[in-house]
Amino acid sequence: MSTYDLPDLGEVSDGSFTAADEARIGRGVVRAMRDADEIADDAEVTSYLNELGGRLAQPAATAGVNYSFFAVDDRSINAFALPGGYIGVNSGLILSSQSEAELASVLAHEIAHVAQRHMARMKAASAPNQLMVLAAILAGALAARSGNGEATIGVLNAGIGLSIQNQLSYSRDFERESDRLGMQYLASAGFDVRAMPSFFERMQQVNRHNDNNAYAFLRTHPVTVERISEAQNRSLGLPLKMRADSVDYLLAREKLRVSVQGADEAARFEQSALQNRQFLNEGATWFGLATARLAQRRPSEARNALSEAKSRLPGHPMLFALDAAIAREAGDKAAARAAYRAGRAAYPNNRALALAEIDFLLDAGERDAAAERLREALNKRNADAELYRLEARLYADQDRLRYHAALGNAFYFEMRYGAAMEQFQLANKAPGDDFYLRSSIEARMRELEKILREDKGKRGKSRSFEGFAPAATGRPAR
Repeated sequence: MSTYDLPDLGEVSDGSFTAADEARIGRGVVRAMRDADEIADDAEVTSYLNELGGRLAQPAATAGVNYSFFAVDDRSINAFALPGGYIGVNSGLILSSQSEAELASVLAHEIAHVAQRHMARMKAASAPNQLMVLAAILAGALAARSGNGEATIGVLNAGIGLSIQNQLSYSRDFERESDRLGMQYLASAGFDVRAMPSFFERMQQVNRHNDNNAYAFLRTHPVTVERISEAQNRSLGLPLKMRADSVDYLLAREKLRVSVQGADEAARFEQSALQNRQFLNEGATWFGLATARLAQRRPSEARNALSEAKSRLPGHPMLFALDAAIAREAGDKAAARAAYRAGRAAYPNNRALALAEIDFLLDAGERDAAAERLREALNKRNADAELYRLEARLYADQDRLRYHAALGNAFYFEMRYGAAMEQFQLANKAPGDDFYLRSSIEARMRELEKILREDKGKRGKSRSFEGFAPAATGRPAR
């Protein structure tokens, strides 16, 4: 059975836990999740989460931490923070939120866990069993982010070897600290701070009706009446700010409904919401119906629903992207091309539109145009793994040197260093006279040799934790 290759956790005798250690552990878990295909592959949702999270994290700036937010393809209501600034949000949590402030409150709470270095502080307090504690926490995080609360608590108990009462008491202290700081981050970003206790209270109420999704959130974020009361009282001392939900939030939420609920269920939900006039935003609901119709491969109905959405919403890049996707499904290349061109003119720096247009051009066999768009996009975002994957498609069966170099860069920026080295080695053996490209490949290989050498030296320390498998998260091992 394959296992998560947990990153090395340091020597048991090492009392320090640096920002570099945290980043290495966080990267390792994200890489494991990516390999298990558990991170949602949606450029629009990912861009939105990083824009929102970036605003919330500004007051939490920490040396050596670059916050990165991603959606997890899981319908349970949950979110989690990994060391090093990696914050995952389950699709189910985004969908369950009833306002952008509620979603922001959860992100702010998780940001505070990272900013306050709660894992490092837990390690410092847990000597001499630091390695086992961290191994258990990582395994617990992998179980928690899929909502497998019972597995999480079981793993923590087994690994830590401490009483569950002491462990939960320690966790509650961190939870309170994250509530307090997260509420400050919310206020700084202009959100209604009352959204945090309101969301916690609603999760408790939903849980009383035996909703397992809410149970997942409460199990990994223990909420008590006392904690809710503290948050409510704290909100009274902060300025009251009323902020309308952004169009980005409204559209991302409805787009995720299709992936979480499935096209048919989502279409029924959106139709019922429109009929009964029960929605956060009518235009976004029409957008959700258009997205569901597209997923059902009914482009004519999708186009009609999108027209209704456009008449009720301000201009937005996701509207152009959906317009183009509907045209592609209908086989209308001219309309798709026109939609991408109009979208690029209105939003020249939008990543999701750029990725979609390049994908369209490659599918259409327009290699020269695709190459031009790739050059433009890489000049703006030269660390974007998805752009390098598109570049690899451009050169597949055409130019072995550039194909392997592009794929190597994609793996490198996905932190899959062994696979990256293999591709760069293949590129190094491929024919071609591009001196600049070959020099960059050699430089990257020297960097990877150092990384892989360090990892190999530390590998023995992580082997004892190979029992923590993906199956523990409620998903099959891959």
